[in-house]
Amino acid sequence: MKWMSWVGAGLLVVGLVAAGLSAFAFSRAGETAARIDASLQASEDLLREAESVKESDPARYEQLTGEAGRRAQFAELDQEEHDSQTQGAQLLAAGAVAGLAGGAGLLVIGRRRARV
Repeated sequence: MKWMSWVGAGLLVVGLVAAGLSAFAFSRAGETAARIDASLQASEDLLREAESVKESDPARYEQLTGEAGRRAQFAELDQEEHDSQTQGAQLLAAGAVAGLAGGAGLLVIGRRRARV
């Protein structure tokens, strides 16, 4: 039953690699969330500025509302990216847990059978 120990060790390694990749994916999702917040904040600032010049400078108002709309679209695209990054990170984390649990289980079973 030595193969069970080898497979268990292999699953532990795969689980650890998946955990590392999951941490990286969660980190990237966090960066994307910060980018979303910045885009939304910039959009809100531009809309506030547009409202302040609405009557005095209609051309500037149109320019600012257009830019605010583009920032909001960027935030929407970033939200889709954030969702996929988060989903991928969660799947990697689930795979890591499964790999670590399976590997530890096989190591324990392999060692118990080797003693008997």
